[in-house]
Amino acid sequence: MVSIKPDLIIDTNERGSLCDSIERRASKEGLNVVRQTLVVGDYLLGGACVEAKSITDLLQSSHSGHLWRQLDNMDANYERFFLVVHGSIPKYIAFAKTQNRRVSHSRVQNELTGTLARIMADFDCQVFFTPNVSEAAMFITKLHNKLHKPASKHGAQAIRRVSTNDVRMDLLLAVPGVGAELGERLLEKCGSIEEMCFPESLKQVKGLGDKKRQLIIEALTSETPVHIQRTVRKMRGS
Repeated sequence: MVSIKPDLIIDTNERGSLCDSIERRASKEGLNVVRQTLVVGDYLLGGACVEAKSITDLLQSSHSGHLWRQLDNMDANYERFFLVVHGSIPKYIAFAKTQNRRVSHSRVQNELTGTLARIMADFDCQVFFTPNVSEAAMFITKLHNKLHKPASKHGAQAIRRVSTNDVRMDLLLAVPGVGAELGERLLEKCGSIEEMCFPESLKQVKGLGDKKRQLIIEALTSETPVHIQRTVRKMRGS
C-alpha cells in the first residue's frame, strides 16, 4: 500500500530566504508545498506545527511577550509543535550594535539559554537550533519526511520517536571526514549544532585536529557552499 505524505503547508504571511530554501528542498524531495493562511505557526507538517525564528526575533518576541502567546496558541491547537531557531550569537551581537546596543557574548548566551529553558520547561515544545537558514530549511523538510514515514512493524511508535539527534547526525554525516563514530562524539561533547560552531567546544572532542575542526566550523556556519578538495583513488586495473 502506497503511503501519501500530506502537503507541507507554509503560512501565506511567511516570506524570505527560509521559505525559499524550504520550497527548493521540498521540490527536490518530491514534497508538495501549499501556501495557506495559518492561524497558528509558520509551517504545518500534517498534524505537527512549526514556528521558525531567528535569534533576534526569538529574543525580541520574548521581551514583548509575543513568543509566549504564540506558544500558548500552538499548545492549545496542536498535539505536536516545534520551535526552530536559526542564526548565531555573533550575528545577533552585530545586529545589536547597529541598534546602538552594547551586549556581550556571555550576556546573550545566558539570555538565550534562559529563554530556551523556559520554553522547554513550561511547554511540551521541542526546540531545534541551527546556525543558518539553509540548515533550518533542511531540518524542517527532513522532519516532515520523518514524521510521515510509512508505518513500520512498530506502528505509530515509530512516528512518535522522532529525535532531533537523528537530524543532527544527518547534518554531521554530510560534512566530509565526519563518520558515525565522530558524529556521536561531537553530539556527546557539544550537544547541539550551534555549540559545534565554536572552536573551544570542538577542542573537547577527542581525536579532532585543527584542520578538521576548521572544516566542521566552515561547513556548519558558511552561508555559501564550502568547496572541499577530495582525493579520488583509482581502482586497480583501471
